[in-house]
Amino acid sequence: MNTQTRLQTVVSPQPGFGPGQGGATDDDFIDLGRLLHAVLRYKWGILGLAFAMTLITGLWVYTLEPVYRASASVVLESQESNVVNVEKVYSMGYRDYDYYQTQFEILRSRHLAERVVRKLQLHKHPFFAADEEDAQESGFGSSLTSLLPAREQAPPVQLTAAEKEEQAIQGVTGYVAGGLDVQPVDYSYLAYLSFESTDPKLAATIVNAVAQEFIDADLEVRLSGTLQATDWLSSRMDDLKRKLHESEQALQAFRESEGLVEVEGETSLGSNELRSLAQRLEEARKARIEAQNIKEDVQGMSNASTEELMTVPAVLQHQVIRDIKKDQSAAERKVAELGKRYGPKHPKMIAARSDLAAANSDLAREVRKVVSGINREYEVALRNEQQLQATWETRKSEVQDFNRTEFRLRELQREVNTNRELYDIFFTRMKTVSETGGFEKPHARLVDRALVPTAPIKPNKRLSVTLAFVLGVMLGCGVAILLDMLDNTIKRPEEVEEKLHAPLLGALPLQQHGKAGFFEHVWERPQSQYAESIRTLRTSIFLSSPDRPLKVLVVTSTVPGEGKSTTALNLASAMGQMENVLVIGADMRRPSLAGKCGLDPNHKGLSHYVSGVAELDECIERLDELGVSVMPAGVIPPNPLELISSRRFVDALEQLKQRFDRIILDSAPVMAVSDGLVLASYADSVVYLVKADATPATQAQRGVASVIGSNEPLAGVVLTQFDARKASRYYGSGHDPYGDYYQNRETG
Repeated sequence: MNTQTRLQTVVSPQPGFGPGQGGATDDDFIDLGRLLHAVLRYKWGILGLAFAMTLITGLWVYTLEPVYRASASVVLESQESNVVNVEKVYSMGYRDYDYYQTQFEILRSRHLAERVVRKLQLHKHPFFAADEEDAQESGFGSSLTSLLPAREQAPPVQLTAAEKEEQAIQGVTGYVAGGLDVQPVDYSYLAYLSFESTDPKLAATIVNAVAQEFIDADLEVRLSGTLQATDWLSSRMDDLKRKLHESEQALQAFRESEGLVEVEGETSLGSNELRSLAQRLEEARKARIEAQNIKEDVQGMSNASTEELMTVPAVLQHQVIRDIKKDQSAAERKVAELGKRYGPKHPKMIAARSDLAAANSDLAREVRKVVSGINREYEVALRNEQQLQATWETRKSEVQDFNRTEFRLRELQREVNTNRELYDIFFTRMKTVSETGGFEKPHARLVDRALVPTAPIKPNKRLSVTLAFVLGVMLGCGVAILLDMLDNTIKRPEEVEEKLHAPLLGALPLQQHGKAGFFEHVWERPQSQYAESIRTLRTSIFLSSPDRPLKVLVVTSTVPGEGKSTTALNLASAMGQMENVLVIGADMRRPSLAGKCGLDPNHKGLSHYVSGVAELDECIERLDELGVSVMPAGVIPPNPLELISSRRFVDALEQLKQRFDRIILDSAPVMAVSDGLVLASYADSVVYLVKADATPATQAQRGVASVIGSNEPLAGVVLTQFDARKASRYYGSGHDPYGDYYQNRETG
């Protein structure tokens, strides 16, 4: 596998870091360790913010005026005194839950607060009078009005003394209503009233006045309701009395016009008489019909014999005929008995026959009389029926007329009775309400009166200061976490592969600069931690291409100031211990290699050779102390990119490859100019530097991508100026593997 393929494989995104791989999991995962590291990183700033907020809060709290709270308790009575059973003239459901909630809202009402203000004359109290004077002296509203143009200013409103007083009352009422707190106790009829004020005596006075006015206002309302009910009853009684008098007069006038004295029992007598007449008329009608039937039976038998007439049932059943018939039967039985005993000429027989003949003669005579009396009986029955019919009709008309009179009479009587009953009911109620209206049981009572508070409830200075400190710490932690989230720099070696998706060659620790502005390099302190880091970097570069040595290396970075010249010089010194190494200052825009090597800034260098001013050997300086050869950049040319792109530079590089084992090019930043990319095309590999906790990862990503996108070989990334001790404090141990070892070695 060639070098190009290997580098592309190395810098390809690692599993879990590339787009589309584990992205959802990473977004949903909250790295608590990172949050803790961010807090530890800015701990002094967090503590400074917390102490500043605590100090400001403390100063502000100690300037506040203390506030006192006065509290009283009120209980609502569960039952109402039921002195008079009046139909709820003015009442509510005392056992209803809604009723108690309504009473608690009345306690909070503005109307009740206004009653308290007017009763106590609070608008004249010095406490509120002082606030009004302060508001007038501030003149905030008038100052705003004065800023308007003269034509837009409204004319001042002149208030009368009464209007000013009413305005003051309404203002104090709003203050009392807004400051009053009502807290009902669950599962009870008890409520606590409290009021806060900077004047403790005023707070207690207002609370007690509100409780008392709450009780008095309810009594007044109920008393006014009773008076209203009494007035209404009185007006209704006047109407009822007038209606009763009119109905009684109408009843009496009707009696006098009809000539009635008493109608009790008259209706029943008339009904009984009509019933009796109807019964008699029915009997007369039956008798007439019976007589008519008999008359029709005997009407054609005027010449009939006695025996034929005896066939008529009416004749046969006549009482006289039946009696004579009995006598005839007795005479016949006697004749028959004597005939068995005597002869026809016996005196007894003769006497018996004489009696029989007399009986027959009587029977024939009576039969004729009965027949002749049938017509007379029919006529009598008919007249009797007609007479009873006429009497019944007359009496019926009289009873009907009387019923109409009685109905009207009873109607008038009912109206009188109804008016009298209503009048009596209202009269009784009015008397009871009038007599007991002054007795009203309070619907609430004051359990505990408010005492003048001795200790303020706020401000709670200790709590305020503590909360300010806690909130300051929380705010500081939030800001620290936000800054850490916004900070896209690379702080640790582990983040190189995570954010840049490129291999890490090594991490160079941050060094303290001396008075001259330089730190001690590898050749000055070969046993230092920095020297060991350079040697580790050297080893990583060697191992990055074991099959083909990297003859030409380009050291570049994203932006200036990331330590390219220093790293290139120290790396060359480390490699110079084993090889013949040349360092070329290829950054001809901001050259710094000559100064770091102790050479004259105008020393002949790369720009001199490429421009043809000097020879190649004149531009190379051997530094025995460093163990390397150096070709500085020379004077700054007007066209650096044209010089390094020239054929003369390429030929010089080929000649130098024959003379030196390894050549290190100190290049310009790739994101500033394109010099680095041109130099990378001549090199065998590129060492990319990233300054720890300084270079944004997005810019470094674009720089690495530009190198890879130009098909230039990338050996890896070096994290420079890495503060291992700081990282160890913020991110835990493991970031300073050589510090303790070399420190103990040097001190020992």
